[in-house]
Amino acid sequence: MSSATWFPPERPQPWGPRPPEWRPPGWQPPQPPPASPEPPRPYFPPTPPPTPPQPPAEDVRELWEDRLLDQRIVQINGPIDADVASRVASRLLLLDAGTHRPVTLRLNSGNADLAAVWTLVDTLDALVVPVHALVVGELGGGSLALLTAVAERYAHPHARFRLADPSLPTITGTAGELAGEAAANQKLIDSFHARVAELTGKPLEEVVDDFRRGRFLTVADAVEYGLVTEVRPRSVRPD
Repeated sequence: MSSATWFPPERPQPWGPRPPEWRPPGWQPPQPPPASPEPPRPYFPPTPPPTPPQPPAEDVRELWEDRLLDQRIVQINGPIDADVASRVASRLLLLDAGTHRPVTLRLNSGNADLAAVWTLVDTLDALVVPVHALVVGELGGGSLALLTAVAERYAHPHARFRLADPSLPTITGTAGELAGEAAANQKLIDSFHARVAELTGKPLEEVVDDFRRGRFLTVADAVEYGLVTEVRPRSVRPD
């Protein structure tokens, strides 16, 4: 027996290179089907940041009134009733307890209740600190009584004045009570006319007639009449 080593015959390898497949002329490989379009996505607008809560209008008004109070300025806007008179009187008394620097009272009030305006007049008469009134807008009716209780009286160039009696309160009751209330109100109105006459140097009869007719005055007329002493000029702003 031969001792030569036996080797198996070689087999063709299946993974070897294959001849290219036959393709007809113009043949193109199949294309994948077109992708279906995506449905539109819903649009959600961005959520705005939360709005901080706004303070009530009453708190805002008290805020800027407190800032003016730091500058020794008290402002009256609108008709003067019992609530306005009480608030303004409290602020004036608070400023009177501090230094003796003058207080500026800015007035823009077309009318005032009879009792309310006398509350402020009596408060102004009792103050030690000097009060300077500055009329802005319109001042009329019972609000004019405030000019009789201040040390200095000024007005802006476009302010105007309406000479008229204060607003009378609505009174109810028996005939005797109505008569008594009417007499008390008339005494206050007579005192109002007398103070204006003393301030302006006009005869009392002329003042009463002007207030009954509801006379309107410009700033120049008010200076001539004696209600104010000076017109505040425009501020000169730096360039």
